[in-house]
Amino acid sequence: MTFTPRAGALVAALVVVPVAASAQGDASAVFVVRVGRDTFAVERATIGPRRAEGVLRVRSSQQQVRQLVESDASGVARHIVTMVGRGARGDSAAKQLEMTIEGDSATAQPFDAAAPALLPAQRVAVPRGAVPFVNLSGLSVELMLRRARALALDSTTVPLLLGNGSSVLAAVRMGADSATIVVAGVLMRARTDAQGRLLGAVVPAQGVVFERLAGDAPAGAWAPAPTSYAPPPDAPYEAENVVITTPAGIRLTGTMTRPRSSQNARRPAVVLITGSGSQDRDEATPAVPGYRPFREIADTLSRRGIIVLRLDDRGIGGSDAGPPEATSADFAADVRAAVAWLRTQPAVDPARVGLVGHSEGALIAPLVAVEDARLRAIALIAAPAERGRLILAEQQRVLLGADSTMSSAQRDSALAHAARLTDSLAAVPGWMQWFVRYDPLPAARRVHTPVLILQGETDRQVPAAQATTLAEAMRAAGNQRVTLRIFPRMNHLMLDDPSGDPRGYASLPTKTVRRDMLGALADWLAQML
Repeated sequence: MTFTPRAGALVAALVVVPVAASAQGDASAVFVVRVGRDTFAVERATIGPRRAEGVLRVRSSQQQVRQLVESDASGVARHIVTMVGRGARGDSAAKQLEMTIEGDSATAQPFDAAAPALLPAQRVAVPRGAVPFVNLSGLSVELMLRRARALALDSTTVPLLLGNGSSVLAAVRMGADSATIVVAGVLMRARTDAQGRLLGAVVPAQGVVFERLAGDAPAGAWAPAPTSYAPPPDAPYEAENVVITTPAGIRLTGTMTRPRSSQNARRPAVVLITGSGSQDRDEATPAVPGYRPFREIADTLSRRGIIVLRLDDRGIGGSDAGPPEATSADFAADVRAAVAWLRTQPAVDPARVGLVGHSEGALIAPLVAVEDARLRAIALIAAPAERGRLILAEQQRVLLGADSTMSSAQRDSALAHAARLTDSLAAVPGWMQWFVRYDPLPAARRVHTPVLILQGETDRQVPAAQATTLAEAMRAAGNQRVTLRIFPRMNHLMLDDPSGDPRGYASLPTKTVRRDMLGALADWLAQML
């Protein structure tokens, strides 16, 4: 199941977790995750009555996630160690998060080898009965099913504890040898054995298939090939891997593409800002294999003579995770640091720097622009114009309303559960609290920089009407340099899509960003910068 919430503080590997049957009743397994014929992730796991361990390798993120989960007899997690490593063995960038849960709260102890001092323990809220959840993890799915079976109900809900300390609700319906799971509107159909172990599963809307193999299966040795950020062989530009340190001491890794030229003239430049969810510098997501929109945008703009800087999100690639309570306002500070760094580069004209933000990135760009009058232009793609609470509620209505497996009563119950969970998460300081309360329009009205708003007509995550609202608010406040373009058949991911249903993203025939939108973006930036 590929559900990717914002994870501003996912943690990384510190210790080696053994993955072998270590006690009577423990079972070792290899979970293989495929999209079509392509292996997307492999996890080696040992699952016992009270203790479970796993090592997950994921192709897109180039990270190795290790889990240790100790539970009580009812399947409720009491002690969790989550580790994410990078490099060939997954043992670089030593970071770790350990959580000890009691009732509805937990003591969270982070560790970061790169931090100048030992990080303090924190007390965080945890929904009662929560089990840990790591995206694409068969171990996580089995722990979820174990908890649902322990409740002895045909249909129930299980709170899932995410790697950044936030939570989401899973609706689970159990059968004798099967189960259905819905998380954030994404449906998974699972096969189980008489003991309730996960044998296999499919996410129909995304073409994702889970398969359980024996613990000694050769597939357990699989490792993903590293992602290349090098330009195409014929590209008239070069790419340089860079590291930027923010004033808060957070290291961000990324790539700067710079057009080749025999002249010493300085060039315009832009910073790309990713949307919500933990994404690499290409804005890739496990939910849509082959989708790398920021790579395409960087290629298009660099061919037009514009320098492009794109960065890994906090906690992704080589970027530091930072504090778990970070919000979009903190990510705006990262963008300011990136802009300041760009202006120091010899090839960049510091007077001709702009921003391109997508989704949450289009919410962040105005926050940066209102404090930086020197910015020459900002482009906003699929930009929100409402408070996050309204956006989440509408997304939930759209996703659950399209789920034909649910009755009206079940749908109403799921929506009520989702609203209560949102309220619960928003009560805790952090990204969700900030997002549900933040109104983008006051900042938008203070932007005096030229603005381009690009929107897909079939976007169901941020409807096209919000683009019109945003443009009207900016113009009414006195900014007459606002350009709005709405593209027919374009969804939230900038892909050609007559439906726009997020459940069908992975099955779209092409994962290539719309050429007409790229052209409109490049033409406008070339003119404004």
